[in-house]
Amino acid sequence: MNDGTIPLCEDERETPNPLKNLAPVIMVKRFLSNGFWLMFLAAFIYSIGDVFIKILSTSLPITEVAFVRFLFGGVILWPILSSLGTSLRGRHLPYLILRGVFGTFSFLCLLRSMAMTSLSISMVLFYTFPIFAAFFSFLLIGETIGKKEMGFILMGLIGIYILINPGSQAFNMGYLFGLLASCLGGISMVMIRKARETNGAFIIYFYFCMVGGVLTFPFFVSNFRMPNLQQWVLLLFLGLSLLVAQVMMNQGFKFWRAAEGSLLLMSELVFAGIAGILIFKDPVTFHFLLGAALIVGSGLGLNWVTQRSQPSLGMARLSISRSKGDPLS
Repeated sequence: MNDGTIPLCEDERETPNPLKNLAPVIMVKRFLSNGFWLMFLAAFIYSIGDVFIKILSTSLPITEVAFVRFLFGGVILWPILSSLGTSLRGRHLPYLILRGVFGTFSFLCLLRSMAMTSLSISMVLFYTFPIFAAFFSFLLIGETIGKKEMGFILMGLIGIYILINPGSQAFNMGYLFGLLASCLGGISMVMIRKARETNGAFIIYFYFCMVGGVLTFPFFVSNFRMPNLQQWVLLLFLGLSLLVAQVMMNQGFKFWRAAEGSLLLMSELVFAGIAGILIFKDPVTFHFLLGAALIVGSGLGLNWVTQRSQPSLGMARLSISRSKGDPLS
């Protein structure tokens, strides 16, 4: 039956649209060049990792959680670096090794803090690391601390005092482990900045995983506890989530300025806080809100001062991530 349409010739019917197959590739490329969404999703995925860490830190030895996380990161990165033709021989090894040592102990202290106190408080205390990074930058590599930086440091210290409220009955050792994780993370940040002068971000992260694996392996063996199926799944997703977030953060800083990037990464605290309240029933008190606001403001202010005075450093003082021990700035 002729419906009045003009039939296509055979060649026209079979000619494929070349743009149709390229559409997914174009979408992926656009996403990988969108700094806002890369940073925002990196912060969100980091907060998911925080939830996994909180659950695992209360049910397995912290050295076991840490070792599996380091092993996973190293095993995944090795073939990636090899396929890219990247040499695994880092430059200025002392900085890479020291970064790994301080980053490892920072991560272990964070795990201990999460096991002893709420997820919200642990994360806020950990995010005081810009204060320690500024101090150790002055102490170890001779960077100056200006009046504005001193003001933000004082603001952060006041926030710490208000948050932990040492005179209250709610105070516990988890607060001190959170601060120790931040302090060690600040030193690790200084080592990263020195290592970053001659090493790529993935090499720094790879050495972090290797050093962390070596340091935690003896304790992993002596304190090993066989995880159940649920714990194995959480360990797997913890390693995967931290690695994906690291890569997304590293990619995001190619297209997003440090000041905006710092603000977006700070959204991890919001996501982790919401998770703590909804999943772990973390209490929300006036001391917590006021202290957290001062600490977050201090970190953002320090990064703003650093960005204005030394733009090339970018996110150097805030990208510790994940030390949670392992920044990929």
